[in-house]
Amino acid sequence: MNENSQALTPGTYPKVVFAAVIWSACVLTGFAVLAAEEFTPVPPANLASTFPPGSKLALAGDKPTLLLFLHPHCPCSRATLNELDKIQARTKGKIAVTLVFTIPPGTPPGWEKGELLDRAHAMPDVRVCLDENGAAARRFGVFGSGHVLLYAPSGKLLFSGGITAARGEDGDNPGETAVGDFVLLGHAHLTRTPVFGCQLL
Repeated sequence: MNENSQALTPGTYPKVVFAAVIWSACVLTGFAVLAAEEFTPVPPANLASTFPPGSKLALAGDKPTLLLFLHPHCPCSRATLNELDKIQARTKGKIAVTLVFTIPPGTPPGWEKGELLDRAHAMPDVRVCLDENGAAARRFGVFGSGHVLLYAPSGKLLFSGGITAARGEDGDNPGETAVGDFVLLGHAHLTRTPVFGCQLL
């Protein structure tokens, strides 16, 4: 009897099967955790129905204003910027866009610098705002990176939510469609969608 046949004696089969079952369970659990995180939104925001007074962020008087709150190091938000590109291409200058990068308290100088901020500065027709200590995020009541707020020139809140279908997922989705519809048609089927992204503070 050679070494291979000795290694696979009847007594070893239960151990092999048990090890395979444990390994499979661990793999499936890992996938389940990742899937749950991908489709778990941040807590819903408690928002006022109008643009908050006293904000340093500007409200356009001649077109809708879109505020996009971002964590400077949230990998999920790459997809959000991709979807924003599509919204801008569809609306063709009919929207005023401000990208608000939240800087939590206690971070060192320059902490916000990175891929997302560089990309934001390179995007056409957007204003980039650094939100020191998360003051604007708190004032507007948002919690997650990728949260979009769309306001009418009157200051009325038209839409609140995310413009991706899941964390880091590109592609058509209800939030992206709703924002475009509000800008071009003046109405949309949805006014709120879940936000999938990193916590801002």
